[in-house]
Amino acid sequence: TGMPPRRPPRRPLPSVISAGYANWGECDGKVELAARTGVNVIIWFAIELTVAPGGKPVVSGGPNLTCVADTAARLEAGGLPTHHFIS
Repeated sequence: TGMPPRRPPRRPLPSVISAGYANWGECDGKVELAARTGVNVIIWFAIELTVAPGGKPVVSGGPNLTCVADTAARLEAGGLPTHHFIS
């Protein structure tokens, strides 16, 4: 019917937040280690919002988004549900 796929419902943030900041496009084992040691909110750094010719917004820079999605899926599958933000 042309409808986009439904997204799973979002989990509420935990009552206690331990946040970790991934540095300049970092997406490696340090992020998973942080989650295993208690980080439950991961903030990925950093994207740039610009305007393309013609006025359309463009997101550039930041971490490899495929790596971010794969990392989030591995953490979830490993029993480490985390929340992910990008700055």
